[in-house]
Amino acid sequence: MKKLNLILVFFLAAFTLQAQQELTLPDDPALADEAKRRFAISVDEMGVKRYREALKAIRWLEQNAPHLYDGLYIHGYKAYEELAAKSDSESQKNTYLDSMFYFYDKKGERFELTDREKNNRAYRYYKYWKENKERMEEGLAAYAVAYENPDDVINNNIVSYMDMVRRYKAYGNSISNEKVLDIYSKVMDVISIKREQGEDETKLERYSSAINGLLTMTIGDDLNCEFINKNLAPPLDQGDDLQLAKKVFGLLLGQSCSDSPYFLKAALIIQKNEPTSGLAKAIAQQYYKKKDLDNASAFYLEAINFEEDQAKKGALYLDMAKLYAAQGLKVEARQFARDAANTDPGSTSQAYTFIGNMYMSSFDDCKKSQSQIDDRAVFMAAYDMFQKAGDQYGMTQAKGQFPTVSEVFTANKKEGDAIKVGCWINATTTIRTRPSE
Repeated sequence: MKKLNLILVFFLAAFTLQAQQELTLPDDPALADEAKRRFAISVDEMGVKRYREALKAIRWLEQNAPHLYDGLYIHGYKAYEELAAKSDSESQKNTYLDSMFYFYDKKGERFELTDREKNNRAYRYYKYWKENKERMEEGLAAYAVAYENPDDVINNNIVSYMDMVRRYKAYGNSISNEKVLDIYSKVMDVISIKREQGEDETKLERYSSAINGLLTMTIGDDLNCEFINKNLAPPLDQGDDLQLAKKVFGLLLGQSCSDSPYFLKAALIIQKNEPTSGLAKAIAQQYYKKKDLDNASAFYLEAINFEEDQAKKGALYLDMAKLYAAQGLKVEARQFARDAANTDPGSTSQAYTFIGNMYMSSFDDCKKSQSQIDDRAVFMAAYDMFQKAGDQYGMTQAKGQFPTVSEVFTANKKEGDAIKVGCWINATTTIRTRPSE
């Protein structure tokens, strides 16, 4: 232990000697000597975490040698924050915090706050005083300073800035919707910068969701589809602004405004620049609602191409099957249903039930009215599909349309024989019968 203490003392002494060479000392020789002594004490005491003793020297230096060196103020705000953290008295804690901010501010006046210090200073308003109504104004001002350089905003200051705005208004302070939206825009821009810097996308999505929620809470009932369409979205008519598109899309989605004309416009801009399977599907659904089946089909295919999850890809194939069936393209619809079953075993039942129902609904289109057995073979083919699906209800419905034993006999055919189903179905099935009534 003695050896460790000696090493620590030696290190601090070496640091002190090196730092003294960079000090801006008072012109008065006696004052300069005292400043050196107090400086050495402050460094030593900070090194062993005796913050009260360090502050005695720091306060003297701040009054008598204010331009000594910038570390004086760094030690000052660190020491007071440490004392605040250990205080059991709320009043005393706030006094220490006042002094902490004093040293932040004096460093900014006499030297310069780094971007990191500006961020740390802002976050400390939120960390310690987010419930202090009297400090809200100062806190927002500190955040505004931190956001002057958006490239260096720390993660702690993303959601917290928007929450400070919410709290500021909730405490009865006046702030316009325009100002709230301006801050919201700056916060979302920082998220975009973080994304470009390669930060974790899942985390950034959580931030975006939280910020959109806070914006909703702050603006309240004013933040509706009409407000977004009128105040935020119109610049999208002038060009492909990706960052604005993300903001507008997120807000419209959060407010359930998918019927807004800007919902599709924003989604298309995002998909063009940062394509994903989920967004392609959302676009396809929008086109489907508009009965623009060509574009719906194109974006469903895009969604399939981007999707890596087999279960989700299977669901997309089923969506495609339904889309093609709606256009009367039953052969293509059947193939997409089969693709769903082949891609995702979990989609098998739904896929073959879908095909079975298409067969069931094709009786009128496919019958030739020449042979009842041949015409009703579509129901036998449907039964095959329902059987593959494990769909007992479908099997029962199909079986109810089978010919009777006597009808098969009269047609000079036998139960169990193979029979060809023509029309678009173009499949071979087995003759089956239902009990005679």
